[in-house]
Amino acid sequence: MDRYCQNPLCENEAVKEVPVSVSKPPDRQRALCGACEQAYTWGLQQGRMISLPKKVWVLAVTYKGTIVHARAFRRRRRVLQGLVKYRRVREGYPGPADMGNVLAWLTGHDERLGFDIFAAPLEAN
Repeated sequence: MDRYCQNPLCENEAVKEVPVSVSKPPDRQRALCGACEQAYTWGLQQGRMISLPKKVWVLAVTYKGTIVHARAFRRRRRVLQGLVKYRRVREGYPGPADMGNVLAWLTGHDERLGFDIFAAPLEAN
């Protein structure tokens, strides 16, 4: 183990060796001081960064013009599945999961029910 912390911005004495990467073999170690070891361990344990979506698909179910159910989805094909699931649980929709049958059932049963599906961009803060 090295005598000093291997963080380039730190000049303290090293107290512990920690693995460099979770996905690499454990033979790669880095000597760190107490403060740097705690910060490094917290950063390593929080998980990996995944790609964030640039937009989400929003499903809004309305009753007499008032939104009674809203949900956001990462993929467009999941919106129809979410709509069909909502209709089966709340409205007793018995048909298959395609847009034509959902619309036909909706117009034949209750004109006050409606839904909106739209894409909403996500902004990074």
